[in-house]
Amino acid sequence: MINVDRALRSSIRTGNVMLGSNRTVEAGLSGEAKLIIYALDCPVGVRMQLETMDLPVYSYQGMGKDLGSACGKPFSVAALAIIEPGDSEIMALQREIRGVEA
Repeated sequence: MINVDRALRSSIRTGNVMLGSNRTVEAGLSGEAKLIIYALDCPVGVRMQLETMDLPVYSYQGMGKDLGSACGKPFSVAALAIIEPGDSEIMALQREIRGVEA
């Protein structure tokens, strides 16, 4: 099991990540996103839209302020899209989403 917070910070520092519900939905619909992560308090409509996309979606086990903090941001983040993971191991979450042990 990976340390999601550490992997997020690394991905933001070395990769390409889109923050925010609207940008995340756009990245998912356009096919840019490789992985989507949303907070527990992500708006229900946004969450439903994200979960119907044909790509890995991970439910972060914290609120938006926790997800924002994990990203090193001083604001709440309801959802984010990993476009390029950079040097991060964040894509290992795909195995967890599928239920495969790493």
